Amino acid sequence: MIKKHLLKELSKADYITLLAVLLIINSFWLLWNEEIYLAISLAFVSMYLDFLDGFVARKYGGSDYGKVLDTLYDVLGWVLFPALVINIEARWAWWSLLITTIFCLASVIRLSRFTVSGYVEKNKKYYTGLPVLFSKYALLTYLLFDAKISLLILIIMIPLMVSSKLIKKPHAFFAQLELLYAVVFLTLYFIHA
Repeated sequence: MIKKHLLKELSKADYITLLAVLLIINSFWLLWNEEIYLAISLAFVSMYLDFLDGFVARKYGGSDYGKVLDTLYDVLGWVLFPALVINIEARWAWWSLLITTIFCLASVIRLSRFTVSGYVEKNKKYYTGLPVLFSKYALLTYLLFDAKISLLILIIMIPLMVSSKLIKKPHAFFAQLELLYAVVFLTLYFIHA
């Protein structure tokens, strides 16, 4: 049997996920070059694309690669990126490294459970445990406060992510706000440039 070329096996949603991965990788490079506001702005655009890929997959269908690609994005965008931003802001303090490491471990456990189990079967509107996407609020507090408040958000998230508590899926409106957050951080980038 002749197999199709891999790129032809990917769905429209997978291409959106790959674009989100591309943007979050570029956000890491921007952090490396100390362009934190621009990095966070680009990260929020990628986070919106992570919402959009799910919408497109439900409407047009996905591929077998979708879950893997989506989990890859989740680890990069919702877990490692906020942890890195917070550690940079905390100047790599031992307590920041400890908390973000525990956060990353809890996130990987949470994502593993979701990859295996998916949504709770109540119209697919509930997660078991807090989704990692709430880490965006740790990034938003970076704007208003310091790394200690961002770390507090991660500390609160850790037990909730690995719990069996049912969490209602956020309304799509909150995902669309990520574009607004991107504009806010882009504006800060130009103000501080």
